[in-house]
Amino acid sequence: MKPPVLLCYNLKEDKASKIRQLAMRLRIRIRVVSAMEFHQPLAVLCGYAQPLELPPVPEPFTTEMLVLANFTQPMLTDFLNGFRHGAIPAVTLKAMLTETNQQWDSVTLHHELSQEHAAIAASRQAHTEGQKP
Repeated sequence: MKPPVLLCYNLKEDKASKIRQLAMRLRIRIRVVSAMEFHQPLAVLCGYAQPLELPPVPEPFTTEMLVLANFTQPMLTDFLNGFRHGAIPAVTLKAMLTETNQQWDSVTLHHELSQEHAAIAASRQAHTEGQKP
């Protein structure tokens, strides 16, 4: 089994430090991804594949994002509970590494997660407005 890895994007230092401590307690390898690496497939960034010769991303994103790779269910539960217990502010965009997205680059994943987040927010807004008298 491949070891668990946490890819971190654009985290502020205080939050990054808290997440790093949480990951260390859970024996999760943490990898801070720089904008110069956003063009590489997620599997490469996790250390599961060899880097590819690809041009860098012209306009990298600047919002926070996490990618959780090879987390067991108990590890995922402990990680998410660690945010609550450690008073770590939420990271809105997060995803598990999957067979499908492991070949995506960071920008593609960020785009997909941003669209999903916007759709969920719009659905909640519509649901809330529908309940008003």
